[in-house]
Amino acid sequence: MNKTLNIARGYCANWNAGKCIGCVFTRTEKGLSFRLSKKLSGKKCSVEKGCEYFDNIVIPGIQDKRVTRKL
Repeated sequence: MNKTLNIARGYCANWNAGKCIGCVFTRTEKGLSFRLSKKLSGKKCSVEKGCEYFDNIVIPGIQDKRVTRKL
């Protein structure tokens, strides 16, 4: 398992035993909303190929920068 996948396993709220739960968050004028994506839900984690949620929410939210240093 590579480092990116290990970070997803430890920090991503969408991680479920290697599968994506598929929650997609969107910020609107009224606040934050979410939906389940049929495209992502139940599929193998795709963080190694690129994942907007991981890149935009998970990585910026990790407080310990030693975790993300070599990404």
